[in-house]
Amino acid sequence: MRLRFGIPVCLVVAVALSAQSPAALAQARAGDDTVAPSPLKPLFVQFEETLAPRLVGADDAASRWISGRLSTLEPSVQARDYAAAVARQPKELLFVASLADVCSRTAGMAECTDRDAVGYWAARDADNAVPWLLQAERARRRNNVPSLVDNLDRASRSSRYDSYDHRAGAVLWSKLAPATPAAERGAAALYAVDATSIPGAPLQALSDVCSAQSRSLDARIAAACERLAALIADRAPLLNDRRAGTQIALAAAAGDSAKSSAGERARAVVAQQDRCREALQALERVAVGSPDQRQQAAALGEQFVTARARDDEASACDALARALPSR
Repeated sequence: MRLRFGIPVCLVVAVALSAQSPAALAQARAGDDTVAPSPLKPLFVQFEETLAPRLVGADDAASRWISGRLSTLEPSVQARDYAAAVARQPKELLFVASLADVCSRTAGMAECTDRDAVGYWAARDADNAVPWLLQAERARRRNNVPSLVDNLDRASRSSRYDSYDHRAGAVLWSKLAPATPAAERGAAALYAVDATSIPGAPLQALSDVCSAQSRSLDARIAAACERLAALIADRAPLLNDRRAGTQIALAAAAGDSAKSSAGERARAVVAQQDRCREALQALERVAVGSPDQRQQAAALGEQFVTARARDDEASACDALARALPSR
């Protein structure tokens, strides 16, 4: 069971803040320790049971990708299913990114050695920082400092930072929605987002290539990390990614002015997360309300999943908050 709404951001934040003051750490964790239990937990179990038989034997791209996404403890299964999804739908960059992600975390699998999954992603998505960040991390592991610097600089000068994970919920929703009764579709939309919200390799790579140890290898690394952190904090489609960017910026800030600016940006992202959490929790309450409320939740849930995939998480949450009934 994976109920993630409002949980603490990925471990990268704690790593990035390890050199910061207790006050900064408390600021970054604002709201994380006061999350109410979800009323949807029993329904989420039901949705898992509904989804499982629909995936058995299914060989379309979305089904194979979902099977891989839910196999979190089996990297070899993930690689097999992600590779199958890419083969069936090679233009879907979520599938390409997912295969690169698992290959970055686990080496030696045939799906990763037959073709360089990370390099393939970078070639297909050249203006996106994420595959270049993964290549920088690969170079760091090999102690290839020139390649680390080159790839990190390329990442930091990219126009986008996009893991495509904001699209993940919509893919699962496409398979779950047809099997879900109308009264439960709002809860099912929330489950689709929650079940696919799994921190991946890019945030860990960000933590590793921008660590104090890495920055000491070459003066250009610190400058690239500063640029990359700003890109992530401002433009990443997911709020957890934006928050990680702000914490890398906090850790790397030198001087009072830079620290003040980084702290202000961090507080703004935490506030966005708090607003998003509140909107999602309000939708949860509507989704278990009266029949009329559940019907409304179905429409709002589908709109949220669609907007999150099309735009980004922050704007989808803002739209949801505006559409919710007055409380």
